[in-house]
Amino acid sequence: MKVSVSVLSAYDRLIYAIKKVNESSADFLHLDVMDGMFVANKKFPIEVVKDVISISKKPLDVHLMVDSLKTVKEYALLKPEYLTFHVEILEDYEIIDYVKSLGVKVGLAINPETKIDKLIPYLDDIDLVLFMSVEPGLGGQPFKEEVVEKVKTLKKIAPKDLIISIDGGVNDKTVSLCRYAGCDMVVSGSFITNNDNYDERIRLLK
Repeated sequence: MKVSVSVLSAYDRLIYAIKKVNESSADFLHLDVMDGMFVANKKFPIEVVKDVISISKKPLDVHLMVDSLKTVKEYALLKPEYLTFHVEILEDYEIIDYVKSLGVKVGLAINPETKIDKLIPYLDDIDLVLFMSVEPGLGGQPFKEEVVEKVKTLKKIAPKDLIISIDGGVNDKTVSLCRYAGCDMVVSGSFITNNDNYDERIRLLK
């Protein structure tokens, strides 16, 4: 299992958290970008992400909770490893093609209440699907177990090389549900960052 560490819950001690992730066995550093419109919160403006890039030693896994495709284009220019935006804001393939033209891997996130039918047209053109197992926008929420069935359904029809990731309420107990459903990667935040020993927590998830 690959582990992407979200530092949203450690936003007030960001540099410390990034350094801890750098020293750990984490596969990715996960940044939750919020525009205050798609979700109520506002975090990780582009200037902060540029600073993070300058100190992170891990590949970046950037999750955009934003309403505007213009914002997606702006963050794509930073060239993270993965740039994930929400299927709920998509109308066609144009933004996917644009991000891929920059050499950036494309992820599509899906909220707990959104049907996976919305993802299906894009599966052959993307690199990752990110299932939200909580309502997006706030760290520390409990894991919604009903999302597991959606993951299992998608796994049956997804291309073999598509990475299936899940984000929200992932800890040493819920990770077994993620593994059972067929996830290739988990995003975990407060379970890791609320503990001094990041690497110990990451190994519990792997």
